[in-house]
Amino acid sequence: MATGRSQMAKQVSKSGAKKDACYSKVKARYKVWPSAYASGALAKCRKVGAKSWGTKSKKGGGKGRATKRR
Repeated sequence: MATGRSQMAKQVSKSGAKKDACYSKVKARYKVWPSAYASGALAKCRKVGAKSWGTKSKKGGGKGRATKRR
């Protein structure tokens, strides 16, 4: 019985691992998992934090296609 309990404990620890917010955000964005792009995005998300990852900020004064006039 001792071996059955240790195997069961190992299975619970593998499947019971909690995923962080970056993992869920990146996995939702990329179709193919795992991929090099998704892994890089996960590393970038963990570096800057889940709250600020994936939000765009406007830089350059807003000179885009919609604001050009001829």
